Amino acid sequence: MNRFPLPSGRLYFLVIFIFLSVICSFSCVIQGENPKKPGNPHNVRLYSIASTRYGDFFDGKTASFCVRRAVYYDPETGKEDPSKKGVCSNFLCDSKPGDKVQITGPSGKIMLLPEDDPKATHIMIATGTGVAPYRGYLRRMFMENVPFKFNGLAWLFLGVANSDSLLYDDEFSKYLQEYPDNFRFDRALSREEKNKNGGKMYVQDKIEEYSDEVFKLLDNGAHIYFCGLKGMMPGIQETLKRVAEQRGESWEEKLAQLKKNKQWHVEVY
Repeated sequence: MNRFPLPSGRLYFLVIFIFLSVICSFSCVIQGENPKKPGNPHNVRLYSIASTRYGDFFDGKTASFCVRRAVYYDPETGKEDPSKKGVCSNFLCDSKPGDKVQITGPSGKIMLLPEDDPKATHIMIATGTGVAPYRGYLRRMFMENVPFKFNGLAWLFLGVANSDSLLYDDEFSKYLQEYPDNFRFDRALSREEKNKNGGKMYVQDKIEEYSDEVFKLLDNGAHIYFCGLKGMMPGIQETLKRVAEQRGESWEEKLAQLKKNKQWHVEVY
């Protein structure tokens, strides 16, 4: 395994050498006893894969993960409490090149990229490390020389706290320059930008700015994906419901139709 720190100090980009066949998730298995269940092993942890089946070296032998080190700060002292740190994220972030990591999977099919229509529209919404699967999508669309020749629209909405937390920004900016007709990229920086009401700019606020376009694309068959912390979904759903009502539509009926048409894809944690 190789490890590369990302711009934000607690984020790491991990390349694990394996044989990979699909784009989805893997589980990481930590050795040792589960402190919450004495005598039992640790629970497996799922991580979305940030690469395609060919991996970052295009040889089909690697998978890439984007991992945020999970730490806990005591609200009274303001100091980090190592006894409550994330077991798996710290294990991976502390690993060294060449270390062996036990994994299981692949797991899940919700976030597999449909390739039946190369002219399809894919609207991708992420917070933080939830951008991982979209990196794989975009590499397949714009970087790899494969039979799948993408000629549709990929639109990425990424929400992070500040600009130094933007993940893979160089890659995405390059796609913007090279494929301006096929890729759009909108960032929501909650600690640096304000929404139209003067509050923090979250990813749902950025979506609302382009809501007319987003809804028209969905009406024309676009796929929409959500990946990141599960806490992102209520705010997004409330925004989409409000926009639908402003358009004279029932969000509940629209959502049911999107799910029925297999346009709605959610993988949150």
